[in-house]
Amino acid sequence: MDAKPRLVLHETKDRLHATREVADATGLSHDEVRAQVAALNNRLKDLLGYDSDPIAVNGAGTWRVDGVAGLLRLNEEVELEVVPKFLDPDDSNWRADFFLLAVLVRTGHLLVSDQIAAGVEDRGDLATLVARSLLHMHSENQRRPIRGYKRVSQTDFSFDGDVDWDTLLLPEPDGFRLQRLELTRRNPHNAVLRGAVDALMSEVGEGDTRAQLQRLARRLGDQALPTRLTKRLPQRHRSWKQAYSLSQLVLEGMGLDLDGGTWTGPGFVLSTWSAWEALCEAVVRRANPGSRTIGQHPFPLGVRGDGTPVVAKPDIAVLKDGGTRFLLDAKYKTRRGRKSSISSTDLYEGLAFMRAAQTDHIVLMYPSLDSVEDLSLGAWKHFDEVRVDGLRVQAAQVQVRGLAQRGGFDRLVEGARQALEAVSAATS
Repeated sequence: MDAKPRLVLHETKDRLHATREVADATGLSHDEVRAQVAALNNRLKDLLGYDSDPIAVNGAGTWRVDGVAGLLRLNEEVELEVVPKFLDPDDSNWRADFFLLAVLVRTGHLLVSDQIAAGVEDRGDLATLVARSLLHMHSENQRRPIRGYKRVSQTDFSFDGDVDWDTLLLPEPDGFRLQRLELTRRNPHNAVLRGAVDALMSEVGEGDTRAQLQRLARRLGDQALPTRLTKRLPQRHRSWKQAYSLSQLVLEGMGLDLDGGTWTGPGFVLSTWSAWEALCEAVVRRANPGSRTIGQHPFPLGVRGDGTPVVAKPDIAVLKDGGTRFLLDAKYKTRRGRKSSISSTDLYEGLAFMRAAQTDHIVLMYPSLDSVEDLSLGAWKHFDEVRVDGLRVQAAQVQVRGLAQRGGFDRLVEGARQALEAVSAATS
């Protein structure tokens, strides 16, 4: 399979002459390319619930992406690889970092595994990375296949099952009508696994991985995808949980049409700000095992004129001894190219959060845009602080580049633990 033309975009950075690049690669006119971008924007807005276009195109053909990342399909020929602003597009491992974030956001857990980033070529695409992870999970569970009993009907002249007694005296030409239970791999759960394999085979750009997927498809056998995916596995098949969750992610995130088996969606994509929020909450929760950590907890702030209560929902609240120890809020808008400081909007929101939660300390967590040479994985760099009548608003950049490397998530948690210990000491 020939590699599709791919345009690499870095979130919030301009890609000059992008319209012309796509037009030259496909033979389309500039107007046709702009129409395809508009159609992709509509699909993305429907999928992610956005009001504005994630991909902005100006009259000179410059493209700028904000709020989404991943592998997007512009048309049947051209793919867009959009790198989140807090990851480095020049580092081939960004795809592994992104994949861990995607799984966290869509399934609620991280697939922290040393095998995830193994063997990704310089042009290794996200679909290949997903496929290799899925192959690894199947390999770990191949001795415990998902099987279930299914009642099958057949005709035969030998008795092995429940016979239809009406045919006992007058058998049909091919024999007696029988019904029996059969232990088989043909079931809705394996259908989801097989559906993910089929979806990936058309996306993977690396020959050996595609061949392994083909062998896995033959082993799973023909399966009919259900029109509605079964969300949960039976408890006896709990070892397949990660593979099953990832397969659902592929079917939902890569746009497979469950009825026709054809591509219809925007690609392997996620909302970058929601991914950042989910990662921050997961890291803080793991870094504070001795405290109760709650996400999006509603604190009463006031009452409207009609008596309706007004609540404030900080992203993360760390509770202890019946009260709120301190708050954290995930902020995705960074001040690229300008002096780092807390914006007025973030300051006012932080003050409202503290008043509602009856605490005096909040930390705003921003994704670091520094290289790992300047700020190591897991490190927090405090860049601003505002004090208002005993209330303290701190801002910190958090480095997450390299998340998927060996021990990367542990380093991220350790950096958070050290930073939050200092916050706890300041609030004592």
